[in-house]
Amino acid sequence: MKCIQIIFISLCFFGCSQSAEVETSYLTEKIVYQSKNILGFENLFGDGLKDQQDKEIFGILHFPDHYDSTKKYPAVVAAHGSSNWRAHHLKYLEQMRQAGFIVLAIHPFDSRGVDSTVGNQINVTSETVIYDMAMSLNLLWDDSRINNKKIYAAGWSLGGTATLFNAWLPLQRSINKSDASYAGYLMWYPGCLALPDLNEWDKDLMQIYIGEEDNWTPPQPCKELVRDINAQGGNASIELYPNSFHSFDGPKPLRLIPDAYSWAECKLKLNADTKKVYDPLNKFLDFSDPKLRRAAYESCAVKGEVMAGASPEYKNAAFEHLSGLLPKLD
Repeated sequence: MKCIQIIFISLCFFGCSQSAEVETSYLTEKIVYQSKNILGFENLFGDGLKDQQDKEIFGILHFPDHYDSTKKYPAVVAAHGSSNWRAHHLKYLEQMRQAGFIVLAIHPFDSRGVDSTVGNQINVTSETVIYDMAMSLNLLWDDSRINNKKIYAAGWSLGGTATLFNAWLPLQRSINKSDASYAGYLMWYPGCLALPDLNEWDKDLMQIYIGEEDNWTPPQPCKELVRDINAQGGNASIELYPNSFHSFDGPKPLRLIPDAYSWAECKLKLNADTKKVYDPLNKFLDFSDPKLRRAAYESCAVKGEVMAGASPEYKNAAFEHLSGLLPKLD
């Protein structure tokens, strides 16, 4: 372990590729570990997983102030959205760190030389980030510094989607270490898309924060998912913010994001048996081939309609809600 005085974190917004140096006065540690590049949800399972390309990735551990190496700490594994790490994400990471958590900020894009997936969604797939997050749990599970009964997943947009699918029990059984599971799931505007036709979800805490007008990752499927999970004895909650769009908690004002896909009209599902994403109205779609995958997106997703940016009224609402929630997780 070593103290890194300067780490590199992208502070631009919506596709900017510039980076800034951020000085830290607390202990950090860069960790490197193994993951894969995954194309096709079915390739997170069995023989399909073995055939996927291996990839070395990295993350940054952020330790609480006055860190004591003789103690075990609760932890959060955090994943960014389609525009990489941004200033509002870092605000939450600091909030978690100040609350006494070791925070592992994973870098799925920087590990692969990618700045953004806005308008692409193929250069780093959602399945890849799902797998990165699972491998991060496996990495921390036996770490002597971590209380593995209190490792939480957190993510924004794409990272929120990765967080959500790490709560699906068939996936946990496939790729997690024996008995390993996140203790809870914190999600900001996740894509509740291509949901499994088998509602077999972790019964630990699932907390979603999303704007009611979000047309990038629409809230209605998330609302229905929360209802279904709770009907089966789960512990899911959703905070809905009126007149708010994607990245309602971000630093930039509300604006059109012309390259982003709106998923509002997509009716994609995940077959629990084949583990393949499908469209009930178009059975010829294929998400495991790059060219066909793009065609599958464009069959229902629309560019040029997505709005995103800060809500004047609710910009700090999720941060304030999390302030009350974090002490209950420690």
